[in-house]
Amino acid sequence: MKKPKKKQFSTLKSLLKADREKEIKQYGKQVSMRPSRVHKSKKDYDRKRNRAIEKDIDND
Repeated sequence: MKKPKKKQFSTLKSLLKADREKEIKQYGKQVSMRPSRVHKSKKDYDRKRNRAIEKDIDND
């Protein structure tokens, strides 16, 4: 099993940092990779969503 080359990782890291800094200069904040809302798992209990589903079933 070969180890990954550290040089490739460091160049990638420096490219990402440069892109991030460019974006901050242009927009004043980091835009990409920052979603406005966090993804909510459908498996989590959500009373509000459950009530909406029940209303739709009752209206049909």
